[in-house]
Amino acid sequence: MRTALVLGGTGMLAGCARQLVERGWQVVLPSRTQPLMADDGPGRAARASISHGHRPTWIRADWTKPHELAAEVQDELQGREVNLLVAWVHGSYRVGVLQAVQHLLADGAPVVEVHTCAPVPDPVLPNPTQQVLLGHFTHDAAQRTSRAVMDAVERALNGRAPSLHHEDAR
Repeated sequence: MRTALVLGGTGMLAGCARQLVERGWQVVLPSRTQPLMADDGPGRAARASISHGHRPTWIRADWTKPHELAAEVQDELQGREVNLLVAWVHGSYRVGVLQAVQHLLADGAPVVEVHTCAPVPDPVLPNPTQQVLLGHFTHDAAQRTSRAVMDAVERALNGRAPSLHHEDAR
């Protein structure tokens, strides 16, 4: 079973996390607050639900403590590797958090980074990285964000060349 780590998956990436679960991915969501769609983590009863593709596993996390975040995710993975990383991490924590979880990724696992401000920084990880720059949405923001991020996830999973994609309101 494929495992996705979605950093920032309880806010604007909630739609992405939900779609990955619907597609049969095991999804791990580290965040400060537990989203309604997630089971308690780490592990325990959540594993049975996730094995059937029902809900992501939530892990309490703090971006200011990236190594603790990575250790909690590693405990939850129980030896599995992350096959996809989708990340929307505030700029001041981005490098530390991404570097801390790097060792959890399978070789060549694609990364999708989501940004809300230009200029978009260079990717942190050596893995093939699709980047998404979200514009300002006046309506239907959650659905448009989810679509833009999932488009980038599909490009990443299909092995397309890393690139930056702009998603603007229209």
